[in-house]
Amino acid sequence: MQLSQFPQFEIMILHLLKQQDFSAEHIYQILNKHFQIIEGDILISLFFLQDTHLISSYSLENIVFYHIEDPGLVRYTTLKREYQNIHQSMEALFQNEKTKIQ
Repeated sequence: MQLSQFPQFEIMILHLLKQQDFSAEHIYQILNKHFQIIEGDILISLFFLQDTHLISSYSLENIVFYHIEDPGLVRYTTLKREYQNIHQSMEALFQNEKTKIQ
C-alpha cells in the first residue's frame, strides 16, 4: 500500500460509527474540529461506504443516520492495522534520522 493511497476519511468515519450511529452533519462537525475538511468529501465517503455495504443508513425524524455493519468493522480493523504499521514505520524513520544526525 502506498502512503498516498491511504483512505483517510474511510478510517475516521468507520471509527466514529464504531462508537455510535451519526448523521452526516454530526460526522462533519466532529471531524471539522480536528481537520480542515470539505463537507462534500464526507458525503462522498459515506456514499462509497454505503455502496460497498460497510455501513447502512436509516431515517429518524427526517435525519439520515449511518450505522456500521459487520463488514465495516472488519474493514476498520484492517485500516487501523495498516495505519499503525505506517505510524511505526514513520517513527522508525524519524528515530533513524535522529541517530544519523548525532
